[in-house]
Amino acid sequence: MSMKSAKEFAVWMIERFGDVESGVYLSKSELRELSGRQTLRQDFIADVHFELTRHGMGFVSDAMKGKYYLFYLPEVHWKSVADRYATPNNIHPLSRPKLSHQNG
Repeated sequence: MSMKSAKEFAVWMIERFGDVESGVYLSKSELRELSGRQTLRQDFIADVHFELTRHGMGFVSDAMKGKYYLFYLPEVHWKSVADRYATPNNIHPLSRPKLSHQNG
């Protein structure tokens, strides 16, 4: 297989695995074979991740760089779920009054 650019590889992954909502993982050797690269550099992984984020997906490795994960990026903001088990608090910060600039 010929070596693919990060963009070509990202498009290839979207076409093959984009319908798997739970995501997929690849081993290092599988990634080398599928991308056509003899060595995997971190800048290639970062470039693939960048291309995938434009399509709502991400691509990262584990700490030992033995597995590489393709997944959908979350759409839920952390604040919407962060304190759902916290006790309600009736203390709220006071907002500072806005100063108006007068022409004079």
